[in-house]
Amino acid sequence: MADQKRSRLPLIAAVVVVVVAAAIGGFFYLTRDTSDPELKLSDSKSGTGEVVAADSLDGSWKVAAGTGDDATVAGYRVKEVFAAGSRKVTANGRTNDVTGTLTVAGDQVTAGEFTVDMTTLKSDEDRRDGAIKGRGLETDRFEDGTFKLTEPIALPTIKDGDTFDVKATGELTLHGVTKPVTIDLTARSADGVFTVQGSAPVEMADYDIEAPSVGGFVEVQDNGSFEFIVNFEKA
Repeated sequence: MADQKRSRLPLIAAVVVVVVAAAIGGFFYLTRDTSDPELKLSDSKSGTGEVVAADSLDGSWKVAAGTGDDATVAGYRVKEVFAAGSRKVTANGRTNDVTGTLTVAGDQVTAGEFTVDMTTLKSDEDRRDGAIKGRGLETDRFEDGTFKLTEPIALPTIKDGDTFDVKATGELTLHGVTKPVTIDLTARSADGVFTVQGSAPVEMADYDIEAPSVGGFVEVQDNGSFEFIVNFEKA
């Protein structure tokens, strides 16, 4: 009998090793950081390099799809904390479903607004995408996120193809709550397309967003960011 028990010990030990290895492997699979890099404008070589006449920008513009690394896209970026802080990873979700307009008069952007279809946000994890429909962003209830300009933006002298920096003061609406924000923008006018990139910090409590938690195993930090690249073409 004792010999039988001893003979089982290696088998039991092997099973334990396999189970532990699988658990560790699963943990690192779930907690690997596979987020996309933060959005920024590409080092595009398009454009003539000549000064853009202010009156050539006058008029109404509408959101366009854009191309390549500068394609129109918007989404969120947050930190997920696993197993009581033992590991933190960045999570992000994005969508290309963005609509909107802006108006330019002389050397100012006098009006602007764009809306993001939050129901089409996609990350690298289907479970996360399903969770935000009913928790956190609650996209089943709050389908859109919006930024609306509330103050004109003074435009500098612009060379076709070169980037420039400006600040946009407006209102950001998330989860049905609207808050004033000022966003640092990097912009480019090239070949008849006006492209802007920006990121706004988001404190979830400010927008009545409850940071999701899954059984104490994973928690989302209560702050993140809203990031975007938006292209505009003449309407």
